[in-house]
Amino acid sequence: MSAADNETEATEGRGAKTSTSQLLSKGLRVLSHVAQIGGEVGVRDLAREMAMSTTVMHRLISTLAEQRFLERNPENGKYRIGAQAFEVGKAFLRSAKIETCAPPVLRRVVQQSDFNAFLGVMRGASVVYLIAMQDNGPLAIRVAPGAEAPLHATAMGKVLLAELPDEEIRQKLALYFDTKFSASVQRDPASLIDEIDVVRRRGYAISDDEAFRGIVSVGAPIRDFSQKVVAAISISKPKALLKEREIEHVISTAIDAADKISRNLGAL
Repeated sequence: MSAADNETEATEGRGAKTSTSQLLSKGLRVLSHVAQIGGEVGVRDLAREMAMSTTVMHRLISTLAEQRFLERNPENGKYRIGAQAFEVGKAFLRSAKIETCAPPVLRRVVQQSDFNAFLGVMRGASVVYLIAMQDNGPLAIRVAPGAEAPLHATAMGKVLLAELPDEEIRQKLALYFDTKFSASVQRDPASLIDEIDVVRRRGYAISDDEAFRGIVSVGAPIRDFSQKVVAAISISKPKALLKEREIEHVISTAIDAADKISRNLGAL
């Protein structure tokens, strides 16, 4: 084979790869568009909405339907998301782990501010810290992963309690004071329930000079794809360093970080 033939074959190969790549890109765009619609859509409507020819759209839709990424409603001829796309989605949810989703988000919070960031889960009547990322300032909060704190006296704990029925909250409060001989001042169950009701309404909790003296924390819930609260984060700062009205920034930072982690876990 001559050099010219080799060059021609290589050029044709590159052209075929480019064409395949472009078709794949268009197919993925179509699949994403149908998913965003959330219902059924016709081929002509899809072609118009995505500025493609009807012929090209028919070809893309047919290929996606053959692979079960889309399925056709035989009654009206329209298409919707198919079983294979659902299987891919489930695989993503199985692979989305909080231990991989949360650290980059919390690390960014610490790097872009002088806040401390924590993530914890409920264990019995306590919140257990799984991730602790501290600011390097002069009054940084030192909490190691594995440490425990009372649910009722931490921002994370209050957020986790907010998902429980009132009677179960009372039981956990009683359990804590029955088993923790060095527990801090007793907490009145009625006042705690009142505070938890506020947490439920606004979607975040505040701990001011409670479990950790001199510290203000804002807690927000982490939800998975089923919308279940699986953990909580808290964004904290020493009161001595908290500027006037900065608490609003702490609140928005906590909510935003929790939302990002939840979306990474598949929450809507």
